[in-house]
Amino acid sequence: MAVTLAEIAALAGVSRGTVDRALNDRGRVDPKVAARVRCIAAERGYRPNRAGRMLARAKNPIRIGVIVQSVETMFMHTVFEEIERASAHFTTTGAEVLVRPLEGIDAQQQLDVIDELLEAGVQGIALSPAEDERIRARIQELSGRMPVVTFNSDLPDSGRLCYVGVDNFACGRMSAGLMDLLLAGHGEVLLVAGQENNWSHQQRVDGFQTEAAANFPGLSLLPPQTCGDDQQLAHDIVCRAVQEHPSLRGVYVSVNGQLGACDALRELGLQGKVHLICHDLIPANAENVRRGLIDFLIDQDAALQGARPIELLMDYLLAGEKPETDRILACIDIRNRYNV
Repeated sequence: MAVTLAEIAALAGVSRGTVDRALNDRGRVDPKVAARVRCIAAERGYRPNRAGRMLARAKNPIRIGVIVQSVETMFMHTVFEEIERASAHFTTTGAEVLVRPLEGIDAQQQLDVIDELLEAGVQGIALSPAEDERIRARIQELSGRMPVVTFNSDLPDSGRLCYVGVDNFACGRMSAGLMDLLLAGHGEVLLVAGQENNWSHQQRVDGFQTEAAANFPGLSLLPPQTCGDDQQLAHDIVCRAVQEHPSLRGVYVSVNGQLGACDALRELGLQGKVHLICHDLIPANAENVRRGLIDFLIDQDAALQGARPIELLMDYLLAGEKPETDRILACIDIRNRYNV
């Protein structure tokens, strides 16, 4: 049975009206309260039906396109599954959602798919964009005639309607703070970075470096090493870092590469000796937390990133409603062995 607004309100300890405002970005709601409400709604599988009722009354069918990058990675595949679930919901009410999963982060491929979706007659687009001036320019051009929503990664000055995802810079800062706690204020730390053309990946590393430089002088950061979302490359980077820096005490994997890093620490007999912080609450990562290989796991709410962009496009196209903020942020959910 679908969860109701009243049930969400009871779980969150707020009124039904506050839940409605938080889920629909209407009125003033404390950001922490809004984040808690959205987390509960996502965990309970809440799906608003207002857009569905409006679609049933619409004379012309709504057609939107969704472009998902890096679908081969564990987290983005989960986001893709949430997009498919949300798409199926709206399809039953008369809308059409054209979903285009892509492997890797290729700007030209994204441009080609945007053109394909426009040829198919979409009236709005949601995408996880590559960090590329051509993509930025394309969104700026499109935003003059249709809504464009970014999710998971962002191009803040592109003219897009809204970004849905986590505050990646804040995630990086938080990871630095957690690492300082694990290392009791001192030690060498390896940063494993991701795709150079992914804004969210860059933001995490920037956040970690900025926070460490400002507040944790005892952390000695090695130059970031790029694994490009490749598990084997992440494994090799960790092994090489341990060989070259025997006193290494911490590893921050800001991207897909968590399993490779875990395998490296296991093979080297460094479980519990070299501390590991990673992203994304997916089954394989949760299991490595339980095994003591990952100390902290930072999640970014796949359910929100999959469903909310579609809902925003539907609200805009059906009712002309714009979100009150241009960033809808997911909860930064920290997990360890006590709460996975």
